[in-house]
Amino acid sequence: MLSKVVLWTILIAPWFTLFFLKKEDIKRFMPVAILAAFLMVLYNLIAYNQKHWIIKETILPWLKPSFASGILGAFLVVTIWIFYFTYGKFWVYLVTNIVLDFMFAIFPVHFILQEKLRIYQLINITPWGRLCIFITLSIVIYGYHFWLDEVFKSN
Repeated sequence: MLSKVVLWTILIAPWFTLFFLKKEDIKRFMPVAILAAFLMVLYNLIAYNQKHWIIKETILPWLKPSFASGILGAFLVVTIWIFYFTYGKFWVYLVTNIVLDFMFAIFPVHFILQEKLRIYQLINITPWGRLCIFITLSIVIYGYHFWLDEVFKSN
């Protein structure tokens, strides 16, 4: 029961924080957040096929191969906030992502979701392997947003 409450909170609560941003900022950073979520869904599908983990608890059963509540909730919204505070300062962006990715992939979020709540269990990947994948994805999406900004500026 507690794990379901946590999953619903991870999905819904972050969206309420967007009320603190201007509409223009949300529009500016939503495309990169959507790409990041899409890439994370792709990674989750590949990881499911490679048996990187087993999802034991879900609130969206039709999306069970992925950690849908995390991707469609916290991950997408946190991506917007990270870009809002750090875009244009690559090294600050990268360090921020490394810290937050570490918190999710290794400690404390991974520990709480896997060890305490038993929402998922890693099988064929280590927390450090996931951290490397997350950092790589963060660099890719930064490059995408940088490119996207250049495209819109030239029009």
